Amino acid sequence: MKFLRINFSLALLFSIQLLSAQNLPKSDEEILRSLEHNLSYLADDHLEGRLIGSRGEKLAYDFIIENFQSLNILPKGEQGFLQAFTIHKVAIKQSLLSLESKAGTFVFDKVNAAKNYPLSMSAPTAVTDRCVWVGYGIEAAELNHNDYANLKSINGKILVIKMGHPESGNPHSKFGAYATIDKKIEVAIEKGAAGIIIINTNKDLLEPDFKPIVKAPFKSIPIYFLGHEAKLDSVHFINAKAKMSIDTTTLALQGHNVIGIINNKAKNTIVIGAHYDHLGYNELGGSTYRKLQNEKPQIHNGADDNASGTSALIEMAELLQKSPYRNQNYLFIAFSGEEEGLLGSRYFVEHPTIPLAQVNYMLNMDMVGRIDTTKNMISISGSGTSPKWDSILPGIDINGLKAKFDPSGTGASDHTSFYNLGIPVLHFFSGQHSDYHKPSDDWELINFPGTLKIIKYMYSLVGKLDKEPKLTFTKTKEVQSRNTSFKVTMGIMPDYLYEGKGVKVDGTTDGKPAAVAGVKRGDILVQLDQYPLNSMEDYMQTLGKLDKGLKTKLKIIRDGKEQELEVQF
Repeated sequence: MKFLRINFSLALLFSIQLLSAQNLPKSDEEILRSLEHNLSYLADDHLEGRLIGSRGEKLAYDFIIENFQSLNILPKGEQGFLQAFTIHKVAIKQSLLSLESKAGTFVFDKVNAAKNYPLSMSAPTAVTDRCVWVGYGIEAAELNHNDYANLKSINGKILVIKMGHPESGNPHSKFGAYATIDKKIEVAIEKGAAGIIIINTNKDLLEPDFKPIVKAPFKSIPIYFLGHEAKLDSVHFINAKAKMSIDTTTLALQGHNVIGIINNKAKNTIVIGAHYDHLGYNELGGSTYRKLQNEKPQIHNGADDNASGTSALIEMAELLQKSPYRNQNYLFIAFSGEEEGLLGSRYFVEHPTIPLAQVNYMLNMDMVGRIDTTKNMISISGSGTSPKWDSILPGIDINGLKAKFDPSGTGASDHTSFYNLGIPVLHFFSGQHSDYHKPSDDWELINFPGTLKIIKYMYSLVGKLDKEPKLTFTKTKEVQSRNTSFKVTMGIMPDYLYEGKGVKVDGTTDGKPAAVAGVKRGDILVQLDQYPLNSMEDYMQTLGKLDKGLKTKLKIIRDGKEQELEVQF
């Protein structure tokens, strides 16, 4: 996938029908060529996924700065174009698992990501005690299965639990909801385990990734994983005694926002932003990819998320630099740390490089590269953050591009940081897809003409507001973001552009409650337990009301007919 840009550009330009002419200071052909060049560089393997604090992040921000400089965009960071900020992560410093039994003595004192390692939620502590073999560690009265039934004196012991379940070859087994590592750990802690050893005796099972960064909040006990290559089984734990210890340290990672300005010496400033960081090799987590056993970590290039928004940001900077719209200043920000919790945008609003009272409104682009050519639709969130949006947005027509408006000013992207300070915002989003947070999110899948439509839409919007007074802010009804943690999870990927009643499913995660229950792509969820699901907000609120272990009914619409499924959390 390395640098096929020139031939791809020619094929693209001669195979598509160019969008209708707009009053842009740059032709469609030029914008498409520039978009492809910039996006394919940012999403290239050479940048290794642009993880915050990494070499790839530096290559990315150097590239963005070079583009700003070539456009005569002025620096407005704290050190030239850059605004540095530091995040702290708790990381595993060292670990030890020693095992003494009749089968031998085994010592694991060095992390080997193919064989043994502490799990990222493990408590940084030590314990020494007798081992108790628990089999699958599943307690499921509904399935007449309880691996703890005949065990005595397990309180305060180190419980040894193997991965999988009795029907591991069946992806739709009802055991799936009980067989996740998180569920097994939860049950073991409830039973009084002082430590847990998870082992894999089945070469066909997907093993958890080793994460040097500790997942907070910690569990209350140390938890160690032994992979299939460690070649241990129940015989090794008969009358065995184990010593477990895990120690942590604090790592400091430095992220960098890139900030430039077109200073028209105007009273107000428009902020246009997009995050440029992504997941790297998934060192800090966040991937939705289920890798093969012992597969090497793969680069998550994040072409749509969010090399697309970053490339569109560069195009907007050039268009506005050459535009006749001079009644506003324009502040362009490429944020880092978005994937770790909007860290870059939060840092900026806490340490602004211009007075925030001057900010008129903020436009955010996050995942603008995958417009579905059939739907020809985008999502625009924040339409309720100013009364002006209702009078302006519906009047913008770009080649029949449809927009689904969401009034909420909050969400899982950087506009939220500005909304929380009383600034009108809009978030542009081309839709969810199955490559989200996977290594397959590559630049060859980008719909460049679709991204051009979004750029034209934003440019038209800025033009219509150029001579208007400063926008009035309106607080909207807050909804929980896509990254919110709930007591339970279904394991679905919703179709965020679906406009009907209910929640349309764009995909499911193997082994999660929805997949185990038989939910399929295209199904529409209309009721969960006693709660009707008329919208995404209903769905998220319902997840916050349900408890783990609950078995209940799920009503769906499939092929126009209502069906009822049984779901187990």
